[in-house]
Amino acid sequence: NQSFINPLCELLIIVKPTIPFTTEQKLKIDQYIMHGGKVMFFVDRLNAEMDSLQIKNEVIAYDRELNLDDLLFRYGARINGNLLMDLQCDYLPFDVSGNGQFDFLPWNYFPVLESAENHPINKGLGFVSGKFVNSIDTVEAEGINKTILLYSSENSRTISTPALISGKENVAAPVDDQFNLNHLPAAVLLEGKFRSLFANRLTNAMKDSLDEVKMPFYTQAYQPSKILVVADGDVVLNPIIKGNQPIGMGLNPFTFGTEREFPFANRDFVLNAIEYMVYNNGLAAAKSKEVKVYLMDPKKVRAEKTFWVLTNIILPIVFIALFALLFQWMRKRKYQK
Repeated sequence: NQSFINPLCELLIIVKPTIPFTTEQKLKIDQYIMHGGKVMFFVDRLNAEMDSLQIKNEVIAYDRELNLDDLLFRYGARINGNLLMDLQCDYLPFDVSGNGQFDFLPWNYFPVLESAENHPINKGLGFVSGKFVNSIDTVEAEGINKTILLYSSENSRTISTPALISGKENVAAPVDDQFNLNHLPAAVLLEGKFRSLFANRLTNAMKDSLDEVKMPFYTQAYQPSKILVVADGDVVLNPIIKGNQPIGMGLNPFTFGTEREFPFANRDFVLNAIEYMVYNNGLAAAKSKEVKVYLMDPKKVRAEKTFWVLTNIILPIVFIALFALLFQWMRKRKYQK
């Protein structure tokens, strides 16, 4: 029975599902985990897509009703039905003046996620790009170790849904005081001996479904397993630019090739997670090198903008003028008869 997991299928990756899971599908995922399988969930709980925003300049974010809440809750995580907004975010082009000239402005619905570097998956990782991200809560699950891998910055907030998202929001700067939450979890790693969602509730129909694929029913995992839950399905996707050309994971198709392009670490995050999930020894010593990238605090940037602009414009002029006066005085003194 313990050899049920095929060596060629040690890891199941579920990426951005859009239709509800049936009870039979959840049962098979559940028993796959009970038999030692590992699962990575990249889930958009809310239906909010850039395609709709580009067409109508607004989109309503609403729950997809994926029917995964009870499954993830049993394992120790809950994806909340809200939207995470962050002052530390990526950029989108907006026609601010209405004359067809587009400027890149921060788009708070595209948070730039950080990591605590508290695990081999995220050590030395850098920033991960998110799009219409939900927050995650961890819940009580006996014997399960929970590690937050990705979270928002110190200047973030959430909004409840359904919510109207409009491109007109960027006409005015965001109210900084509203972004008063910090380090909201967006990705969590769960490890341990998971207990089945269907323990004490297995019906004859469910048993027959398992018998068809020759899978014995376990109420609890016979060995420790791993589950990764990421509250954003776009983290693992490759965006498409003009000409149907795919670009790297996490890259922004709107800033690609411009001065606003930023090399986000989505691909490294996904590859590190796969390696850790599949190989029992985890990530090897290759994670010893530490490289940190820092972003500016948006609140400080706005508060101190005038000071630094004047400092960088006026002080050089003052120094040049003083040098010129000093030079003239010294020259005059030297050659004056």
